[in-house]
Amino acid sequence: MTQDDYKLYTGQTVSQYTDTEWTALVSIAEMRLASFLCLEAFPELDETNRDLAMLLANFMAGVFKHQGDDDTIDSKSVRNFTIKFKSSSAANAFSQISQQYGDIIEKYSQCKLGFAVEKSKRCCCGYPYGF
Repeated sequence: MTQDDYKLYTGQTVSQYTDTEWTALVSIAEMRLASFLCLEAFPELDETNRDLAMLLANFMAGVFKHQGDDDTIDSKSVRNFTIKFKSSSAANAFSQISQQYGDIIEKYSQCKLGFAVEKSKRCCCGYPYGF
């Protein structure tokens, strides 16, 4: 992915990186995104998978946005319960793109888990309700 491709898919310019730095950043982002998608390796980008290129570009945009956030502590509150936690910039970026590009993630993901946290019925070992 070139910096021009990145600009096309995200609308953001990143001219501060040399070609060598950009190649390294893309390579790292591909490895991280492949990991989140449970892929052995990131597919070669071509005309047939432009949607995956758009996902990669927006994943990188999310990583750039959250870059350096690892030292911050996030908190969430529900009623009278509060939890504080640290999360990585890559996890934050993946969470961000999963909301907007869930269909593309589902298309390429090998995890077969989806993003539903709660299901309407329990299922264990192929049998509903664990029986």
